[in-house]
Amino acid sequence: MSATLTKASLPRPLYLDPYKWIGLPADRVFELHNLRVTNLGEKYVPNNAERRAILSTIASLLGGKPKLEYGYEIDNFKERIMNNTPLKLKGLPPKLSNWRVFDKGETSHKMRLRVQTQRIAAFEMPLLAKYRQPYRPADRLKSPLQLTFQTDFSDTPNEYNAKVKLTVKLEDLQLDQQAAKRFILLSDKKFNHHTGTMTFSCAWFPESAQNARWLVETFNTLLRECKNPKNDFSDIPVNTCQHKAPKPTPEFPESWKKPEDAPVQRHQIVQSYIQSYKERKDSEYLKPMTP
Repeated sequence: MSATLTKASLPRPLYLDPYKWIGLPADRVFELHNLRVTNLGEKYVPNNAERRAILSTIASLLGGKPKLEYGYEIDNFKERIMNNTPLKLKGLPPKLSNWRVFDKGETSHKMRLRVQTQRIAAFEMPLLAKYRQPYRPADRLKSPLQLTFQTDFSDTPNEYNAKVKLTVKLEDLQLDQQAAKRFILLSDKKFNHHTGTMTFSCAWFPESAQNARWLVETFNTLLRECKNPKNDFSDIPVNTCQHKAPKPTPEFPESWKKPEDAPVQRHQIVQSYIQSYKERKDSEYLKPMTP
């Protein structure tokens, strides 16, 4: 009798009640799960309460992943791929936008760059109208050099946005006959005998300003050697075989034309329908504005 009362007064083991495991630490839940499997043996059958208790520990096991501290930041977020913030804007509070920014990836960077370019075009470029001035072309005799820069609107320097081309006409240099001949000989294949211009480009350096400086320095050296009377090239003929003469475009003789033999277009249903549709739309558009 006493043994029966003692056994009935003992508390029920916790591993037998999985619905009480919710809220316990993950280590304790897995310890109770192992006790349940070991003690029940062949009678062990998993139930939904046990599954819910084990799944409730996932949130505590994933606590090491930090949350993102930005969601709509454009210019100054912590994990940026490329820093394209202007120097005068660094250190200022971050600019917020209603455009969704993803946490990583090249697509989000291109999206930020496109949005920033559109913002500049919409709000900053119209302000340049106050600096508008009438165009006055420079005197070709005073500034004969023409530098052509290229850009692809990207932040990464490459051979396309760093390439610079220099063009100059021989008549704008005001050289005498001997100096002009030396200029043509030293220019070699860079000189076009049909247009009378010399063109050469440079893309060796990563920045376009460096390429432009190299072009100008090289041209000044060439011009200085052309004006040097010690360089006598009178016995060297000018070679023009590297440039082919432009072929004239042949014109169809008027006497060969016979419009009477042209095929007659019998059916123009599609063209007539399109023309009538255009006329109807034009009349509907102009009708409210017509007095």
